[in-house]
Amino acid sequence: MWVHYPILFLIAQMCLLWLLTMWLRISAIKAKQVTAADIQFIQKDRFPRTATLAGNSYDNQFQQSALFIVLLCLLNQQGIEGHFWYVTSTFFVFARYWHCFEHIVCRNLLLRTIAFALATICFFIAWFGYLYQSLTGISLA
Repeated sequence: MWVHYPILFLIAQMCLLWLLTMWLRISAIKAKQVTAADIQFIQKDRFPRTATLAGNSYDNQFQQSALFIVLLCLLNQQGIEGHFWYVTSTFFVFARYWHCFEHIVCRNLLLRTIAFALATICFFIAWFGYLYQSLTGISLA
């Protein structure tokens, strides 16, 4: 089933961000930039900038991405398929990776905003498409 691929990529992104955040925080402790108490009580103002940005990006994945995974599970459960869903999911996953990259490197706020907007538009189009198809029975494929 096609929905496994976007779910796999979104979960992989969450896992990679978790590993990056953990590695950056452990490195900060070893370099004595922060203490274990700073991490325990989430004193983000004391973290190195990259560790803070990676942690924020990781936290951000549990908003849109988790709800999009729920939608994909509903599509899978109901056997809903089609090019519309594949294209929307592909753009959503691409936009989430792009947003994550821009979030961590903090290169350009405008690009990060565009990536977030693209993901948000895909998110709402997909959910409204699902509701429309569920209520009317008209396929979007």
